[in-house]
Amino acid sequence: MNPIAQNITEAEIADGERIFLAPTGAKNLVAIEGSVLGGWGTLARSKAEAALLAAEVFDAGTKTHSKNAIRESLSARGASLSFRDGVDRTFFSASCFPEDVSFILSLIAECLGTATLSAGEIELAKKREIGQCEESLTDTKTQASDALFRLLYAPSHINYAEPTKTRMRNLEGIARADVVAFQRTLGRKGLVLAITGDIETSKALRSAQKAFGALVLGTAAEPETRPNLKENTPKETLVSIKDKANIDTFFGRTLPFTYKSPEFLPFTILSSMLGGRGLASGHLMRTIRERDGYTYGIRSQQTGFTKGTQGMFRIWATFSPANFTEAVAATRKEIGIFLKTGITEETLATKKDETIGNYLIGLSTTRGLASALHTIGTEGKPLSYMDEYPSLIGAVSVSELKSLAPLISADTLSLAASGTFAKS
Repeated sequence: MNPIAQNITEAEIADGERIFLAPTGAKNLVAIEGSVLGGWGTLARSKAEAALLAAEVFDAGTKTHSKNAIRESLSARGASLSFRDGVDRTFFSASCFPEDVSFILSLIAECLGTATLSAGEIELAKKREIGQCEESLTDTKTQASDALFRLLYAPSHINYAEPTKTRMRNLEGIARADVVAFQRTLGRKGLVLAITGDIETSKALRSAQKAFGALVLGTAAEPETRPNLKENTPKETLVSIKDKANIDTFFGRTLPFTYKSPEFLPFTILSSMLGGRGLASGHLMRTIRERDGYTYGIRSQQTGFTKGTQGMFRIWATFSPANFTEAVAATRKEIGIFLKTGITEETLATKKDETIGNYLIGLSTTRGLASALHTIGTEGKPLSYMDEYPSLIGAVSVSELKSLAPLISADTLSLAASGTFAKS
């Protein structure tokens, strides 16, 4: 097998930025994934929504181009561009034809550096976001998910989820000055940029260096890593919402490691063996869904692993109000059965093959490759990790999984659910 990274070039501008360039067999398509340091986690909680509003209006006009001019230029080129906020970074994603790479990169830097952030556009963005918050008040999955984060994390922790109504009040209180102040922290500091597809490497690199070299360095600090002050003891909360046909349910707990810890990859394998999407190697899918018919979907995941942060493990499922209590008990029972009988050489081998296969399939697409390179950059991994990952997965052992098994024991998992609950 040819090394994955052999045709990928890594470069920088001047201050430690990471730029990945990967020409592929794609014709007339270029995918761009990138980010710079600076996110809502660097702001006071009451001002955190300023990062969201900034991302919403970065492309709504700059010092040299109006909102309409930007939109028309993108449309005429068949290109796309979007921004989004994160805990410690501001992200951007774009696609275009090969001849428009320089234009798109310059536009991204222009939006980050010279967006006008007009009061009118910010107010429109506010109204949209408050409207979405209002809708989420009756969204059972959102409310259950947020409730779990509040069960597991103290308000001082970066992973704590503010109640929806608190977010709405905070949004109302954001002034244009708050958005402008956040934008001024952004620059090329911590830039990670991946450009993949139908590109000429040297030409794309020159375009990136020219575009982002014009940005200020940036003064954004990374969010302070704080310990979770809540003990990891099982808790339960039910968020009642009227007239819902299903109850969204989360089981979860905090984990004592970060994504840089040696336990992280083996734990992702263990989690997927229990709650993977596929019937071939997802124990809960085979039992709670297929055998028992309690749900249309059930799966596990790890989340909340920003840089230096210990995240959580959680299982999501949707149950009917009529069998909610029974389904919860059955799920907890199946977790125990899996831990006793499901961690075998055979099931591990199946999961390894599935994981490596999905990884390679993801890298075969232009967007998937860009996303993987960007993730490597933000996590501080070397480019060689692209080729090392399959071997690292292949090296995971049954003994490692069994040593981690107590972390997903049913009696350690809290429960948060939202929907219409049957009267007892």
